Amino acid sequence: MGKVDLHFQPTVPVFDGNMNLGRPHDRRVTVHTAEGTLEAMKKAGVGRALVHHPHAAFRDSHDGNGWLMELIEGEPAFVPQFVCNPSFDNLDEFAAEVKEYGVRSVRLVPTYHMYPFRDWVLGKWLEWFEDEDLPVWIQVDADAANSVPFDPSAVHDTIKDHPNLRFILSEFNYQIALWVYPFLRSLPNVYAECSKFISTNWVPELIEVSSVDRVLYGSGFPTGPLAPQLYTIHRSGLSDEHLRAVCSGNLERLLNGA
Repeated sequence: MGKVDLHFQPTVPVFDGNMNLGRPHDRRVTVHTAEGTLEAMKKAGVGRALVHHPHAAFRDSHDGNGWLMELIEGEPAFVPQFVCNPSFDNLDEFAAEVKEYGVRSVRLVPTYHMYPFRDWVLGKWLEWFEDEDLPVWIQVDADAANSVPFDPSAVHDTIKDHPNLRFILSEFNYQIALWVYPFLRSLPNVYAECSKFISTNWVPELIEVSSVDRVLYGSGFPTGPLAPQLYTIHRSGLSDEHLRAVCSGNLERLLNGA
């Protein structure tokens, strides 16, 4: 076995691309406050985090998004991400709140919100996301309880019809990597967020099937730990330029519309 650095700290700026902030409805987590999350981030060497509220993803998007903004008020280390349910939410109301708070990305959770990922559900929403240049996180949750199965074929076909919109696959795991790899090869406007992907040599493999510009560090904190994926990325033989891209640069570019 190789030597493990117990005192590891990242050597480049880190911007976490997938973090929950707030108390979930169905489980206990060790950290659910802004203060506790900031402390954990400091310990792991994470400077900023893209955060969404679990209540928005698993229950009510409007209330959860509002609670998120209350939690992060005045804290620049947190960048808000709003969740929406296109099968239920009002697009005009959601658009107004996104603009009011300057939100620069959105999250879709089709498995929990139980809608098919098709244009007859999503069309107007995807057009608006594209008009506003908002990147779209798609939470995969292939094995989630109380949800419908994730349909990669429907997601692939819908994304293919929107080549100018950027999509990020979030929270996929090694069990579904067999379709994730060809998915990334097929669609150049799709990125990979790696919080739940644990596999041998996953960093160079994801880069090979997509590109170094389409891989994002994420933790899934607090249900996932902050440090292990960072450690793996740093030990994957990346150049300093590529390390910076995966750990923060790619996410910054997405949120800035570049």
